[in-house]
Amino acid sequence: MIYNILNSIFKIYFSFFVTINCVGFFVVFWLIPEWIQTEDVTIPSLIGETYQNAASTVIGIGLTLDDQIEEKPSPVNPNTQKAVYAKGIVMAQNPLSKTRVKRSKPIRIVLSTGSEMNSVPNMTGKDIQAAEKILQESQFRRGYVATVYSNQHPKENTVIAQTPPADTALQRSGAVSLLLSLGVRPQAFEMPDLQGMLVNDVRSILKSHGFKIQSVDYVLHPEIPHGQIVNHQPAMGTLIHVGQQINLEVSGSHRSQNKRGHFYVIRYDIIIVDNQPKHLKIYIEDGLGKRKVVDTYYESSMKIRKPYKISGNARISIYEDGQLVKHQEIQ
Repeated sequence: MIYNILNSIFKIYFSFFVTINCVGFFVVFWLIPEWIQTEDVTIPSLIGETYQNAASTVIGIGLTLDDQIEEKPSPVNPNTQKAVYAKGIVMAQNPLSKTRVKRSKPIRIVLSTGSEMNSVPNMTGKDIQAAEKILQESQFRRGYVATVYSNQHPKENTVIAQTPPADTALQRSGAVSLLLSLGVRPQAFEMPDLQGMLVNDVRSILKSHGFKIQSVDYVLHPEIPHGQIVNHQPAMGTLIHVGQQINLEVSGSHRSQNKRGHFYVIRYDIIIVDNQPKHLKIYIEDGLGKRKVVDTYYESSMKIRKPYKISGNARISIYEDGQLVKHQEIQ
């Protein structure tokens, strides 16, 4: 009885042993050599092909496509603002073209889902802050900003025109460029000869015509009496516009150095994020009045280190896109 049981167990183990050895022999002496000797295949470029064409090309050279096919939105051409790849077009593959692989290696591809288009809103007549808010809500971004004087749009920073025009289909996150009004073109005058006039009279005349005095410097003069204009900039005969700043040189020496003014270096760093231009304005308010010394759009980050002449106590106010970002008191 025990003998028969042991004999049966032996036969089972022997059969299992023979089977394992046969399988191992098959793998070692036939399957592996067959796989090793399989000819490598050069992968063709599938970029720009439809899925059907890509599958046909791959099958034709004895390869297969991976069952997991990834789909992504197409990148946008910055010049045309349109999708580079239409929906259903192969825009990436792995392994890359010209790579040599075994025939058993599947190829993974990424198909384009096309572009996600929105209609460009109409921003004509809006101020820059409102226009930027509308662009953001419509999933667009502000592009280039240009400025021009416009009698038809007297309010400063009003949108006059836009590119692309309103109702144009545009890729989401696409750029919309704006043309802004600088307001009515200032009236031009020919600068008169102020030499010999009293500085107080000149102040009144310039102010009544909409001009601003930027600086008044006192110098000794052998012939021109105290308190009269020695020189001025812009010079006589120059075309000047309302709001322009005038520099005066006055005969006399009784003013202290502090009264004549001194130079102060304004330091400010412009930080540009996501290529969004910024409109920077800097105002100085001192003994000479309030004046705007910077009014510029910046499209790249920049460090401002520029000296300006101030007289007495002064306030410096810095605005980015109409928002006060820095206020400084100078004693």
